[in-house]
Amino acid sequence: MTDDEKAVFAILKDNSPIDLLELKTQSGLSNKKWDKTIKGLTKHGITKVNKTDDGLFVEVV
Repeated sequence: MTDDEKAVFAILKDNSPIDLLELKTQSGLSNKKWDKTIKGLTKHGITKVNKTDDGLFVEVV
């Protein structure tokens, strides 16, 4: 995992599931870094993004 992925995972493991926009805000990453990081975590099978009627949520798998 990259340092950015570790930082996002640290936030996520204490707040799973969490609203995607809230997680992005807490991470403090730029749009490009955010996209790369969340895609990396999903690709590694660590996180999953769910779309519900209430919005987009990220959770630890």
